[in-house]
Amino acid sequence: MNIADVRKLSELRSVLDGFAARHAAMNAAAAPASLKQLRVLLCRVTQALRQRDYAAFRRADRELHECIIELSGVPLLHETWRRIWDSMLAFHRQGFDDYFPDARVLADEHEHLVETIALGDPAAAEDAARSHVEAVWFRISESVPHAPEPTGDPLQRAAAHLAFRLHCPLKLTEVAREIAFTSPGNLSRLFRRRHGLSFQAYLQKLRMEKAAELLSHTRLPVSRIARRVGYRDVSRFGQHFKRAFDATPVEHRTARRG
Repeated sequence: MNIADVRKLSELRSVLDGFAARHAAMNAAAAPASLKQLRVLLCRVTQALRQRDYAAFRRADRELHECIIELSGVPLLHETWRRIWDSMLAFHRQGFDDYFPDARVLADEHEHLVETIALGDPAAAEDAARSHVEAVWFRISESVPHAPEPTGDPLQRAAAHLAFRLHCPLKLTEVAREIAFTSPGNLSRLFRRRHGLSFQAYLQKLRMEKAAELLSHTRLPVSRIARRVGYRDVSRFGQHFKRAFDATPVEHRTARRG
């Protein structure tokens, strides 16, 4: 299977996982036993990642997603999802250490997914599931030997990386060296020339836009949205959001919901 085929399957899995997570969130309040099981599986996923135990991670990860599908109650979904999962397994098995150099990020993604389902927020759960699958695909596609050579547009590579890593610490020097394959000075000039913004200002704009989307369409607490877009300090997030939208996060959410 070539990388283009795997990409198509990854897109399909993203749709299915998002659909399952949305319906699981709708059913969460009436299924405390399933939520308890999800948290047990989340602990197993996190432990396996800390130990860099690929076999244990894949087992726990599969069981966690199957638990979400079962909680969704959607007929025939499990069979379809399992066929896609199995067809991609060999691809995911390649170079586990290369794909996930920061296991904490992957653990955080799983935690966010489980917590959005537990909150009973369908829109947030779907966003979490789809973002998780798409981010994993993006990270893998950067690492596989037969991925496109880094001879394309360095700005395009950098911008795509930022879009999938809003919740992570991101530095111009690291993105330039590891993703754009150019100098920090050149990447900074490219951002200013193409977008009229510095690297940091462009990144902050992306984070604020994603925060506004989550505030408008989900019930996630402001503190969780702040972390989701890369802020550990909620007060600082609020200051930046007000500067961007001339409203606090709470005011923005209230206005959008009328």
